[in-house]
Amino acid sequence: MAGRSSVPILEADPDLGQDLAAEDLGAATQALVAKRVSLNGKSHGDWGPADPSGHLGLLVVEGLLLREVRLLGTCSAELIGHGDLLRPWDVDGELGLPMPAEIHWTALEPAAVAVLDSHFVRHAFEWPEVLAALTSRTVVRTMSLALNTAVSNLKRIDQRLLLLFWHLAQRWGKMGIDGVALRLPLTHDTLAKLVGAARPSVTTALAGLARDGLLRREDGVWLLSRQAEVALDSERGAGRVAQRIH
Repeated sequence: MAGRSSVPILEADPDLGQDLAAEDLGAATQALVAKRVSLNGKSHGDWGPADPSGHLGLLVVEGLLLREVRLLGTCSAELIGHGDLLRPWDVDGELGLPMPAEIHWTALEPAAVAVLDSHFVRHAFEWPEVLAALTSRTVVRTMSLALNTAVSNLKRIDQRLLLLFWHLAQRWGKMGIDGVALRLPLTHDTLAKLVGAARPSVTTALAGLARDGLLRREDGVWLLSRQAEVALDSERGAGRVAQRIH
């Protein structure tokens, strides 16, 4: 963690102030300022402030992070980006398992967090709407993790990839004429970690999806075709028919 400066939270993340009354927004924007810390490279294990007492957490205000949990030769991962609230000192310490687990963080692109320390929290108490919005972020992330788990349990890897990209598109996608574009630095190895599969299997599945015109990568941008949703919906219908038969 390096490159300290400061950032007005409601300018970096305007959605946090969407429930404020119009007459309160200006004052809250001026008062709710936090330390901005740049993140680069990789981190292993617990990281964060030396003394997190009274801290609400670290709010991602820029960039994209990958969090990996490595256990018994396997790896699961999640993408974390703008607006996510982190408390790595809570979740990345001792996991209480009978075998060692490693936590790895990687900045996939230059990233930054706002440190919501005790000084910030004291000011934020004047605007409970902002604190409620921050709390909501933790709930949304929990739901996202549950969806990632469900996706990784699908039998077919091409289905896992399509559903993962639809999920990512809700946050980072830009709708175009032919589908959704996602400018995300996701390698085949990273995608394998996100869907719980081996990298060669992901490479094979991506080739098939590209051949079918459902998902491809061009000039560093992932392009998710509108036909991908149609394909998934047809398979869902076929699944319901199979359940009735059995």
